[in-house]
Amino acid sequence: MPESVMAGRRPSPPRAVRRPSSSYAAGIRILALTALALVAALLLPTRQQAAATFRPAPVPLQSQTKPSPFGVNAHIPSAGDFAAMSQAGFGWARIDLTWDRIEPVRGEFDWATVDRVVEEAQASGINLLGILGYCPRWAASGPDAYYPPRDTALWKAYVTAMVTRYRGRIRYWSLWNEPNSHTFFRGSVEQYIHGVLIPGARAAKAADPDCRIVGPELAHLNGAHWDTWLDRILAEAGSSIDVIAMHCYEDDPAEVFRALDGRRRPWEKPSVMRIIRDRGQAGKPFWLTETGWRSNEIGEAKQARYVLDLFRGVVGRPFIRKVFLFELKDSKSLPGYGLLRLDGTQKPAYVEITRFIRSQAIPERIPRPPRPR
Repeated sequence: MPESVMAGRRPSPPRAVRRPSSSYAAGIRILALTALALVAALLLPTRQQAAATFRPAPVPLQSQTKPSPFGVNAHIPSAGDFAAMSQAGFGWARIDLTWDRIEPVRGEFDWATVDRVVEEAQASGINLLGILGYCPRWAASGPDAYYPPRDTALWKAYVTAMVTRYRGRIRYWSLWNEPNSHTFFRGSVEQYIHGVLIPGARAAKAADPDCRIVGPELAHLNGAHWDTWLDRILAEAGSSIDVIAMHCYEDDPAEVFRALDGRRRPWEKPSVMRIIRDRGQAGKPFWLTETGWRSNEIGEAKQARYVLDLFRGVVGRPFIRKVFLFELKDSKSLPGYGLLRLDGTQKPAYVEITRFIRSQAIPERIPRPPRPR
């Protein structure tokens, strides 16, 4: 309480405050608004600048608490490719670590490119799924890289060298790509099971007991007999696979999900999950490691809508642990699939996916172990 009241004295009335004239106040307001307009003009980008490239806010590392289900195929990514993946919020990249490029001459390994890719992936916080396969000419049983290895011991030595070198930095490995497609494998299901999958998995586990084998990554094509291949592989070599993976391209996302675990018509092949369940393998994680749509066929707007519907559908289907879009950037050989155009500019699909991923659980970041000496 003020001392004047305590002494029984009434406090003196406050002095009148002199108000500024109306014209003076108006002038002050005009000056303030002008200053704000100048600051906004300096700080805010123009409409053209804002529309040029979508740049989301950075992800706070302390918020990353849940593994990311979202990945993308990227072949041999550049530093710029990893930056685009990280900016979009992807947690995974599926990359080509093919034998014919890494050991073109027997006993002479070219590690430079792979070392660079692995280091940049870790710097970007991107987990890797490495594809092993495609024989160099000296190791192939036929005239090109897509024939099975002529000697299983050679294949095992290559797998051992790769997994040993990148132990602790690449944990997930795929042993060949789409072996049921003659485009990528000129052998039989028996040759794949007993000449590639089983010996390759054993070699990988011997080199790194903590690694995981992802497969068989079959092409979901009726002409490629994916169903009989999958059934045989799971029956004879299911114990060699830790994560079951398939590729599936359909007209739209609804058809992709129907092919994976939807109701099938009497004349259609069974769903992928039906075969997996029938073989008692439903307890294993399932990854969809290739799917996508070509913007040069359906348009960029529809591509954006489809990939967004796909990702929303994956979130609502817990049996799909991870999905890898094909692919990050358009290529000359397969134009249209990319989220980025050939010149690196963003398609609407990239923008929509970036917004969606960052509205979900934020991708985990992987630890960075020491570089090999």
